[in-house]
Amino acid sequence: MSPASIKRIPKTGDLLAVWNNHANVDAEHKGKRTPLHAAISKDDGRTWQQPQSIEDDPNGWYCYTAIEFVGDFVLLGHCAGDRKKDGGLATTQITRFPLDWLYK
Repeated sequence: MSPASIKRIPKTGDLLAVWNNHANVDAEHKGKRTPLHAAISKDDGRTWQQPQSIEDDPNGWYCYTAIEFVGDFVLLGHCAGDRKKDGGLATTQITRFPLDWLYK
């Protein structure tokens, strides 16, 4: 439903991918813009470490993610919302988390 975003992590050289991961979601949520996950690749995208959940509201809508690195943190700017309340793309959201959270 929306493109993945991938950017190289300046501190490590690894790749960070942020996308709507449908690997283990029920059929009702396939094709929706939820959940939003992040994963690291240490081999230029051939394999990816265990995805971390950033957002997982079943009615959430998370997409069109911009990635920026600030010190030891990751900043994500993305569209968000509740697809049942506001159609899904009513909010621009900034999400911040420590870079080392991705390596757990």
